[in-house]
Amino acid sequence: MIKSLLALAAICFGIKSFSQKADSLNIYSEAMKKEIKTLVVHPSNCKNKVLPTVYILHGYSGFPERTLRKDIPSLKRLSEELQMIFVLPDGNYDSWYIDSPKLKYETFIAEELTNYIRKKYNPDQSKTALMGWSMGGHGALYIGSRHQKTFTAIGSVCGVMDFVPFGREYGVAELLGENNRSWTSFTAISQIDKLKTTRQKILISCGTDDPLITQNRNFHQQLIAMKIPHLYEERPGTHDADYWSKACVTQIIQLNQYFSNHD
Repeated sequence: MIKSLLALAAICFGIKSFSQKADSLNIYSEAMKKEIKTLVVHPSNCKNKVLPTVYILHGYSGFPERTLRKDIPSLKRLSEELQMIFVLPDGNYDSWYIDSPKLKYETFIAEELTNYIRKKYNPDQSKTALMGWSMGGHGALYIGSRHQKTFTAIGSVCGVMDFVPFGREYGVAELLGENNRSWTSFTAISQIDKLKTTRQKILISCGTDDPLITQNRNFHQQLIAMKIPHLYEERPGTHDADYWSKACVTQIIQLNQYFSNHD
């Protein structure tokens, strides 16, 4: 399976790149009373097509332009070759993609952003994925499990399954207060029961030298114990762009295959 995916990736990268676009948008969030910078990468001929859409959430301290430049630099090419739309919202550095007293990023991603994209790009709503890495992996699992009618597939790469142990160092206290006992219900692992009856495609990947590997393995084992179908992958690597840029491409190809099999 992995060999076939890598072969497909190699074929994709060998094909001549066509014209593709990246729209830079400022999308107003009524919930937060501000505009959110969002990049939308789409094929040049998408106007007359109903295409799958993948929402991609960056990690802690990231931003959409960095995603295109460093984290997944092949996105433009993949958009054209796989005929997919990629939506890259700005996660405000350390929002953790949750609804907190200060920020409402779950509401923005799951409702406001998706509604905007539907109206502007007319994507195939039955083929909508949410994925991300690190903080974005947390966001994909947390939001995806809570909005199963919106996202038909969710993918996490080296995701944070539980930020409680180290959240003070990464802005969580500013979002949810100093009492870390109240943080638990905002973690990805706290939402796992919602996946018991899901029909979503679930993809999880983590590097074997990643500090988060134990969290990811525990999440994987809980899914197995609960008999929740999912695809779990480990490969050599640590918590850096070299790992997640490759793992994200693999997940995008897996999502493309999944959507193609559900025409």
